[in-house]
Amino acid sequence: MIKRLENGTLGDSRFHGHYFMATKEDLEKVCGEVMYHDNDVNEKTQNEWEMVTECGTPFTIYDYKEYRAYEPFEKIEWHIGTLNRFGSQKAIDGVARAFHLHPKIEYNI
Repeated sequence: MIKRLENGTLGDSRFHGHYFMATKEDLEKVCGEVMYHDNDVNEKTQNEWEMVTECGTPFTIYDYKEYRAYEPFEKIEWHIGTLNRFGSQKAIDGVARAFHLHPKIEYNI
């Protein structure tokens, strides 16, 4: 299962091709409250979480280039940022599992 990365470091986290569609409110059910938020719609990233897989792989989940205000219940594209593509695969697998197992989320990613 994934959990929040508290007092850790991500190093040079980048996008390696993994993303998913979900709502912000469902991500908050799985990952907790947004860790980094910017109200400026001109910023590349407005919402971000720092997480870690059960095997210890750190990763970020973030909206990228939405450039608009969106509703918490609107499904948008979320990106996974990690150190490498192998970590990215572990992260997306962990997020998919967390969505699948959450009792209040009725869709899979």
